[in-house]
Amino acid sequence: MTAKPDFSELFDAWPQNQGPLKVVFKDLTAKALAKSGARGEMVSRPGVSYSFRASANGSAERNRPLFFLVDVVVSSAEPWFLSACFYEDEVSDPEELGNAIPEGLLGETGYCFDVEEPDDDLIAYIKLRMDEAYLAAVK
Repeated sequence: MTAKPDFSELFDAWPQNQGPLKVVFKDLTAKALAKSGARGEMVSRPGVSYSFRASANGSAERNRPLFFLVDVVVSSAEPWFLSACFYEDEVSDPEELGNAIPEGLLGETGYCFDVEEPDDDLIAYIKLRMDEAYLAAVK
C-alpha cells in the first residue's frame, strides 16, 4: 500500500453531475490518510466499483489488513454511491444506520454505511466510526 494512492482513474471516470459525492469521497479518504501511520490503496474494477482501502500500523497480533474501506459503486444506469465499511466488531452503530454484510469485508462480516448524496450528519457519523475502527486497528 502506498501512503497516498492514485485516484486519477476514478476521478477521470466520475460523472460530472455527481461532483458533490466526489467531494464526500475525497473528505473520507483524506481523513483516513491523515491518521498516524495510515496508508491507502485503490483497487479498481471499472464498471463495477473503485475501492479505497486504508490500513494502519497495528499490533503484531492483528490479522486484518485494513481499518476502513470505501467503495465507489458505479453503474451506467443508476447514480453512483459510496459504501463506507468497517469490520463489524470494531465499530458501534448507536443510531442503527449501517448494514451488516456477512463475509463482505475480505471474508469477514463488514458493517457498511451507504452514502447516496452529501449528508453532513451521516458523514460526521461515519467519521466517528472511522475513529473507532482506527483505534481498534492500532491498539
